[in-house]
Amino acid sequence: MQLRGERREESWMSNGPTAGDLPSIDEVLVDPAASFWLKTALRSALCRDPVDAAHDSEILARLPEERCDKILSGS
Repeated sequence: MQLRGERREESWMSNGPTAGDLPSIDEVLVDPAASFWLKTALRSALCRDPVDAAHDSEILARLPEERCDKILSGS
């Protein structure tokens, strides 16, 4: 049984976000399960031009994903 306070952050943190359950920035910043690194990156992004921050965030998401794919494929 889930308590009311145990909302969707639990699902996005454990399974990764999907378009339907992506939390708000404020929800991530107060979520104790969210990493310090993620919270720091979000706070930093809030101080920047939102278009630039969004563009840089897309690149930041792709680069580690590609690295992970290479490691898992053994190449």
